[in-house]
Amino acid sequence: MSLRTRLAIVLAALAIATGLVVATLAYTTTSHQLMTSVDISLRSTARALRTRRALVTAKATPTTPTPIGKLHAHPGGLLSRVIVEIVESNGAVVSITGGPTLAASPHDVAVARGASPRWLRTQRVGANTYRVLTIALHDHRALEIGRNINDVLNSLAALRTRFVLLVLGAAFVAGIVGYLIAVALSRPILGLATTIATLPTVSNPDLNPQAKRKDEVGTLARAFQRALRAVEDSQAQQRRLIQNASHELRTPLTSLRTNIDLLQRYDSLGADDRSRILADLGTETRELTNLLAELVDLALAEQQNQYATTVDLRPVVETLIARFQARSKRQFAATITAASVPIHASPRAIEQVVANLLDNAIKFSPPDSVITVELTPTNFEVTNLADPIDDLDRERIFERFYRTPAARAIDGSGLGLAIVRETITSLGGTAYAYSTTTKGQSSVTIGVTLPTPR
Repeated sequence: MSLRTRLAIVLAALAIATGLVVATLAYTTTSHQLMTSVDISLRSTARALRTRRALVTAKATPTTPTPIGKLHAHPGGLLSRVIVEIVESNGAVVSITGGPTLAASPHDVAVARGASPRWLRTQRVGANTYRVLTIALHDHRALEIGRNINDVLNSLAALRTRFVLLVLGAAFVAGIVGYLIAVALSRPILGLATTIATLPTVSNPDLNPQAKRKDEVGTLARAFQRALRAVEDSQAQQRRLIQNASHELRTPLTSLRTNIDLLQRYDSLGADDRSRILADLGTETRELTNLLAELVDLALAEQQNQYATTVDLRPVVETLIARFQARSKRQFAATITAASVPIHASPRAIEQVVANLLDNAIKFSPPDSVITVELTPTNFEVTNLADPIDDLDRERIFERFYRTPAARAIDGSGLGLAIVRETITSLGGTAYAYSTTTKGQSSVTIGVTLPTPR
């Protein structure tokens, strides 16, 4: 069921419910007022008739009306619209006005005997309905007055019919109005869906004209626009990654193929040549393995955020410094200004960031130099002696597979710092680099701002 149909049904149901409540209240009030008017008329007639002497002397005779019945024949007279009877204490009925006879009920007899001052009821006589009032007289008799209320009941029936028609009409109109409103509200949403479904590419700058709206539809359109642009960026990154990876993999694979062909074609290779080729194969294999591992790490950089937790960075840095110092035989000078540095990150991801920065400093610094590491509650920096970084390269060194001219002679894939930036950016931090010169020696500092703990 479409949204338009649901909204039409809901509004129609609300109209029916509201109409039923209003109609019920109006009908009840009108019915009560009409019947109250009839009852007042009966009591007024009863008070007037109690003073008539003929009522006092009327006795139980055949059904011929008593002389007071002459009042009934006069148009507009006191009794022109009622039936008047005298109820004896023994249950006998004296017809005063003639016409239909209202049977005396036990309650009427009780009134005649003085057990009750009055009795009011509605009674059906043939095709007519009467409102009947019985009041006590002073001589153990009761005066019974019945008024034909067919006109009242017909009016109420007509009123009921009108109310039903009004409720149904209101429901129909509400349903139509609701459907039209739903059509108007859903038109921009349907237009948005059509636009998205027919886009030849997600990079269409005019993704959705509804994005300029200031209402909820505009908010939805802008959210779609942001989502599709994120998809576009992700696809572009994937394309660049595939292109760069294919380019970087081509060199070691070509070298491997060449060395393998040499081993297969020339059985008479000397021991030294064979050892050199095998060593090259081992080196290329290791570089290829490292490159594939870094590609996997780069692809999983943002996915590691789902394992984020609160990590104390100080022991991570101290452990990795000790590990790299033992492995590379290099000297490290660490400055840690806080007893603990809690951050919200994946333990493996933040460990990789620290390891890549330390490894980068080892690669691009003289063997006998000291690598400086500084950890504060907001930053982590690694500084090593090296030639200054050009302003143009300061941002590009964090790009995938980018290597400065000076770095191309050193083994590496150009992915280490890219992994650092993408990992730390996904965690809410930033990566940066700058050069300094002190006492004639230039140094390069690469660091990250740390994500705040949650």
